[in-house]
Amino acid sequence: MKISLKILLAPVTFLLFIAAFPAHAQFSLGGHASYTKANGADGTWAGGAQLRLRFPGPLGVEGLIDYKRTTYSAAGTDTLRVEQYPVQASLMVFILPGPVQPYLLGGGGWYFTRSTYLGPLATLGADTQHTFGGHAGGGVEFGAHSKVSFHVDVRYVFLGVDSVDAIRDRYNDNPKADFWHGTAGINFKF
Repeated sequence: MKISLKILLAPVTFLLFIAAFPAHAQFSLGGHASYTKANGADGTWAGGAQLRLRFPGPLGVEGLIDYKRTTYSAAGTDTLRVEQYPVQASLMVFILPGPVQPYLLGGGGWYFTRSTYLGPLATLGADTQHTFGGHAGGGVEFGAHSKVSFHVDVRYVFLGVDSVDAIRDRYNDNPKADFWHGTAGINFKF
């Protein structure tokens, strides 16, 4: 029941922000490079896109979609490959005014997850899971008042994936589906 409430509250909150400031909100769209690293897994580079809506004052919202591929190892052997398409929604709070603006962000996301067992576990095949996870982090936007801006941010994603838990239980290891997600991107404002 808690997940259903979270999923319901995110779009309602987003719509309230849009309804409150429709004529004054600044819309931007862009792309980013990302680096993700989970505990007990390799780090990987990928990319994605983000849509931002900045309201008058310190608040903004961001929608982000990305691709993430992580390989987990146990006992020196690759045992699991996890491919995810994170779709995240974040509330952003900009801390200082000016052309360079640091911000805090937090929110939730839906993660389409495909897990493929490797090596000695390959006979287990593959598994698909739809998961909800939260995240929190911060970043800096450069050129906040320009038509084109750049940003860098990092967020920690709290996530549970059944296949990662199965590897942990089987090998008495400590891999986690939680991960660090850093992005560097460009935004074009409309």
